Amino acid sequence: MPDHTERSVLVIDDDAALRRSIVAYLQDSGFLVHEAASGQEGLQLFEQTRTDLVLTDLMMPGLDGLGVVTTIHRLSPDTPVVVISGNGSVSYAMETVRQGAWDYITKPILDFQVLEQVMNKVFERAAEMQETRSHQQQLEQMVADHAFKLHQLNSLDPLTGLPMRQQLRKLFDTFVRTADLANDLFIMLMDLDNLKSVNKTFGHESGDQLLIETANRLKQYQSATVNVGRLGADQFVIMVTNCAEVHTCIRALRQLLAPPFILHSCELFITACLGIAVFPHDGESLDNLLQHANAALSQAKLLGNNKYAFYSTELGERLRERMSHESGLHRALERNEFFIEYQPKQRASCTTVCGMEALLRWRPYQRHELVSPTEFIPILEETGMIVEVGRWVLETACAQLMAWQALHNQHLQLSVNISAVQFHAGDLPEIVNQIIEQTGITPGDLCLELTESIVMEDIDQTIDTLHQLRALGVKLSIDDFGTGYASLNYLQRMPLNELKIDRSFVKDLPGDKNAVAIINSVLSLAESLALTVVAEGVETAGQAALLTELGCHELQGFHFSKPLLPELFRQRYCERPKRQTPS
Repeated sequence: MPDHTERSVLVIDDDAALRRSIVAYLQDSGFLVHEAASGQEGLQLFEQTRTDLVLTDLMMPGLDGLGVVTTIHRLSPDTPVVVISGNGSVSYAMETVRQGAWDYITKPILDFQVLEQVMNKVFERAAEMQETRSHQQQLEQMVADHAFKLHQLNSLDPLTGLPMRQQLRKLFDTFVRTADLANDLFIMLMDLDNLKSVNKTFGHESGDQLLIETANRLKQYQSATVNVGRLGADQFVIMVTNCAEVHTCIRALRQLLAPPFILHSCELFITACLGIAVFPHDGESLDNLLQHANAALSQAKLLGNNKYAFYSTELGERLRERMSHESGLHRALERNEFFIEYQPKQRASCTTVCGMEALLRWRPYQRHELVSPTEFIPILEETGMIVEVGRWVLETACAQLMAWQALHNQHLQLSVNISAVQFHAGDLPEIVNQIIEQTGITPGDLCLELTESIVMEDIDQTIDTLHQLRALGVKLSIDDFGTGYASLNYLQRMPLNELKIDRSFVKDLPGDKNAVAIINSVLSLAESLALTVVAEGVETAGQAALLTELGCHELQGFHFSKPLLPELFRQRYCERPKRQTPS
């Protein structure tokens, strides 16, 4: 190893013999070495010394290596942290990297050349990031130098230097007057999928830097037939003339965004949705085309990230239908248009109904047909109406359970879905407590179902809210488990009672070996955390039999019963409570 007299290393390990051997090797190589026998001591030393590299054990009493990694990554994300551990599990190694470790070495270290190679690699990477950051700072300085001049040009966006609506309108009018455009002028409205996350994670200055870099890449696409502009926020406009095939343009834009963006030494992969309108079929003015492109963009976003959609008459009809739904939902509670159906949950071992899930339904005023929950619930969430409607669902379902118990003296557990908007509104524990007191329900008979995406947002606040809810006595369930990413480290901190296996892993049973492996993993995880496991979406006897054999505690799905109106549920499951057969 070359001489490293200018570099310092912190070694954290509770194994004194191994720590001393590493320290001796590094000192012989010219490093300034600090050592600590525990995670807490190591963090204190790091605060004092700010070493160039940290080597840490993973399994230590008190503050473990994961805690060290996450804390140092938060305090100094540019400082390389390498984990040295006797745990050779791939999952442990992946978790440490997710938390911010730069590399992972397994014990025992039989050859210190392994350590040497890893250290050389992370130092090279750190140097490359320093160079990248220096380049970014140069770009930022250039932008700052020209910001004032750009701001004076009201036809150009002061942040990116791209034309804004006024300048784009002039270009459009010129093209319309001078070119034989026929069907080959397209307006593409592009919206970045990730900007809100970047602003939330890194701050708005980083978000601005992302917009600048996006604009710089789009400028590479400009030509005599392509003009790029910015409307504001994260929306860019691409106006393409004399282009015979719009899909060629779509591919070109995706290729421009494909290389990773570098922010705070992190690689970010940014995607975008596109809404496309065609002149003159979708509009004869720029404003009309932008309006319709925006409608198409809204449709593309509904499909997910990195999608595109063309404006069409049918799309316009769907958007008008959505507006109609949104208008109707504002008065749906007042008009008693909502109602609840209940789908039973059954114990796998003895086919006894043990509870039910409350499912919201909506039949608009003066209409016979129902609106699908996949259509109206997203509108409730986007508008914030879900908070009031969600409270109504909780109150109604809890009152219904109390009525059944009073008539039939039967113990059933009620499960109610909680949306992200409800959960993060800040007053959910107070609302649940009020409903418990108002209805008289036994708290342990109520289970609140939350998705993985809900509980993985704002972790510390989420865990605090979960503990407040558990203190009331209610049960907590993670719905659609396996479709998101929930860290084992966080799950261990959450006072959960139940995991619900998502129907996507159940639908291909019993033949899908991958699904079986995933379900076995969930069951093993649940057993280690003492959680009940519910499989939803069970539609066949074969699925039910296999899930029972694998060890699922409860089953739910159309194989047993579709969701039922309250009176039918009472007749079927409250009056005959002992044993049920699939309907």
